[in-house]
Amino acid sequence: MSYEPNIDEWIYLIKGNHIEHCKEQELLLDNNIIPVLERKDVFVDADRIARGLSLQKYFPYELLPWEKFQFAIIAGVFLQTPGQEDDIFFHVIRDIIGRGAGKNGFIDFLAFYFISPLHGVRGYNVDLIANGEDQAATSIRDVYDILDDPVNPRFARALASNYKWTAEKIIGKKMHAEFRLNTTSTKNKDSKRTGCIIYDEKHQYTDTTNMNTLKSGLGKMKWWREITITTDGHIRDGVLDDEKAQNEEILREYNPLNRTFVNWFRIEDESEWDQVDKLVKANPSLAYPSFHSLRTTIEQEIMNMKATPEYYPEFLAKRCNYPVSDPQKAVAEWEDIVACCRGPAFAIKPGMTCVGGVDYTKTNDFVGCILLFRKGEEYGILHHSFICRRSKDLPNIHAPIEKWAEQGICEIVEDVEIPPDLVANWFADMGRRYNIAMIGIDNYRVSLLNAAFRKVGLDAFDKKEKRIWLVRPSDIIKASPIINSLFVNQKLAGFDRMMCWYTNNTKTINNNGNITYGKIEPKLRKTDGFMAFVHAVCCADYLPEVTELPDIQIGAFTF
Repeated sequence: MSYEPNIDEWIYLIKGNHIEHCKEQELLLDNNIIPVLERKDVFVDADRIARGLSLQKYFPYELLPWEKFQFAIIAGVFLQTPGQEDDIFFHVIRDIIGRGAGKNGFIDFLAFYFISPLHGVRGYNVDLIANGEDQAATSIRDVYDILDDPVNPRFARALASNYKWTAEKIIGKKMHAEFRLNTTSTKNKDSKRTGCIIYDEKHQYTDTTNMNTLKSGLGKMKWWREITITTDGHIRDGVLDDEKAQNEEILREYNPLNRTFVNWFRIEDESEWDQVDKLVKANPSLAYPSFHSLRTTIEQEIMNMKATPEYYPEFLAKRCNYPVSDPQKAVAEWEDIVACCRGPAFAIKPGMTCVGGVDYTKTNDFVGCILLFRKGEEYGILHHSFICRRSKDLPNIHAPIEKWAEQGICEIVEDVEIPPDLVANWFADMGRRYNIAMIGIDNYRVSLLNAAFRKVGLDAFDKKEKRIWLVRPSDIIKASPIINSLFVNQKLAGFDRMMCWYTNNTKTINNNGNITYGKIEPKLRKTDGFMAFVHAVCCADYLPEVTELPDIQIGAFTF
């Protein structure tokens, strides 16, 4: 069956095994594209596709088969509905492709087309969103250069009559449409008249708040589109991970209601990482001579990997679209962290015995609080965090803090600091429900909390009734094998999304075989909840084998 030359070529390359590809490419054709093209209410506008691709003459490069195939799907596949104007079939486009494939060049071409008369939608503004000004400006600068210094001088007049360009945006003069940059800041996103949003490197996003602000302008414009072109990355439980789960479902089985196009490239097994020919699965551009320089670079990276093993996780995530944890640093594999989100193997009931942990590094930042329960080999936790609104790091943390606060996972303190009494009172409240046998606190931070804990009947220096354990580095070293065992055997439950975030922000530090913990990044990767959990594990000897009691008992604190 023939559909359109550019679509037919990609089907030929994949179905005929003429290019290395992953199973997701076959699933794309079998469940996401061909069933759509076979529908009686769908047609392919080959003339529109050809006219759009004619814009290639203004660019210093030719689009590759994977790009032309994708352009044809984006620009030329339409749904017919009786009594209504024809609509593009795919409004949401998701590309996950290896670093170096030329995604910025493809973004440039799409934006150039969308604001041109060949697209033909007046006021069709294209917003490029990225995590920083430099990243967002890359494509704007590229299109600027194409317009300011044409590949052929005879194009200058045609370009000037159709486009106006500055360092901040490109304007399609005849369509009154703009290609403009944004960052993940919420500034200047409200009330934008947007036809298309293009997300660059979405793997860095952990919070949808700012994205939703920009997306709220979609839907009003004819042929609106939401396009993601990204590599994979290291941030787990973020926006991209959620979308990847949806993508797998879309590719698994054809759904006639689905209007999302998923183009996913990746290696299929970690063992393929050092075979450049296999890396074509993650980066189809490597199959073509114009990317010979990139191929040489990747060959050098593979050859040097033994000397630079710390680069291996980055290579797997970005070059191969196959993210793995760094075995030298990760607290646990991501799958084992997520497994902690399941429901506990036993019910946590009032009257059960537990131990607590608190991490209170700075009064004007984050505080993590944990209760740890045990039944046999199974452990369960309850978590709560306090966050100071005045924290200097808070504006730059790309995590859904406000959403977590709405869910009751954490509490944002509208003050210059988090009062120690707030933390002590949380434990006192928990002490009315459960028997808290011991609370672990960092030995170096106890002075910040002890006066507040003394008010609720606890004193770190009370020799008669010890209920505060002063955690020392040696205690953490002893606790680390227990923590590792809990993760690898998936014997820990009760994590919420914030605890997953805390844990994924934490790295192990190996000092002559002694394992302690630190931050992957010193400022924005908060670890307070995980360290509170560590401090609780340091007190695990105070937990009985079975913490569940038949009757509700009075809590551990005296008031």
